[in-house]
Formats: sequence, C-alpha cells, structure tokens
Amino acid sequence: MNTRRGFTLIELLVAISLATIITLLGVSLMRTSINSSVGNEEALKQSQAVRDTQRLIEYAWSGRQSNGFDAGKTQLEFISSQTATGSFPLRFVCQSGEHNDFALWFYQVSPPGERTDGPAPAGEMLLAGLSLCKFGWLQAPPDDKAVAVWREEWPADRVPPAVMRLDLATSRGPLPPLIFSASGA
Repeated sequence: MNTRRGFTLIELLVAISLATIITLLGVSLMRTSINSSVGNEEALKQSQAVRDTQRLIEYAWSGRQSNGFDAGKTQLEFISSQTATGSFPLRFVCQSGEHNDFALWFYQVSPPGERTDGPAPAGEMLLAGLSLCKFGWLQAPPDDKAVAVWREEWPADRVPPAVMRLDLATSRGPLPPLIFSASGA
C-alpha cells in the first residue's frame, strides 16, 4: 500500500490561522510602540519648549523696570533692562485657541509714543496646546502678621510685584508652577 505523507486541509487552515494571529499581534505591538514613541517625542518637545519659555521669562523678568508695567490674569507687559531683550516693552499673552486650548505668545512692543512706519512686530508662539495658562502675582503682606497672597490681577497704580507665577497645564495634566522674581527682590 502506497501512503502519501502530506498535510490535510484542516492542518493548513490551523497553520494559516496561527500565522495570521501572530502577524496581527506583531503589527499591533509595533503600532503601540510607534504611538508611544511619537507621544514621548511630543512630550519631550513640549518639555523643552516650557524650559525655553521659563528661561526667557526669567531672564527678562529679572531685569524688569517699574515703568510701563501692565499685568492681568492672561497677559503681562513690562520693560526689561536686559540687553538681549532690548529696551522695547515685552508682552507675554495667554491667548485662547480654536479648540478650547491656550497658547502663550511673546511680543516685542514698540514703546508708547514711538512711531513705527512698518508693520507691527510679529509675535512668537512659545507654547501651544495648553489647557491652562494664567499669570499670578504675589502681594506682599501689609504687616508682619499677615501672609502674602497670590492674586490673579494686579492694580495698574501699584509698583510691579517682585514675584510672579505662571500656571500651565497640558493635555497630560498640570505642570509645576513657574515662579519668577525680579533682581534685588
């Protein structure tokens, strides 16, 4: 009797099914790995942007002058004596975006009374995709018994505060507050 050795149709179907399942698991694992890598890269870029923003504000704020100061919950404008920023007033603005998010912008503003014939200086977006962006101001206590208080608004008739806070949050959650103090404060 002549017997042929080979695979039955059921054995082939089982082998193809197992190969398909293993391939799908491998593709799924690769897709998850790529998505994780992209997410980590975006988080790293945003973290670097936050550090760069912190350095810029820290540098400018450390040389802030008492004239030309205007502050609120979503914007800050002041003149800095730091040479790299020039003598132009600087403006940092938290602007709302299209998707219920915020972006932090930086502008160099022409001083009041100075005529500019060209277009207004373009702003530079420092941070995008924020779920929270607001400034806070530390109000010194009136006496030694009181406690300093963080305010969201700063009266225009008062000297600039020595300490400022910037609260930021991304889609991943809130970031630690960035605290800035003026030199000599």
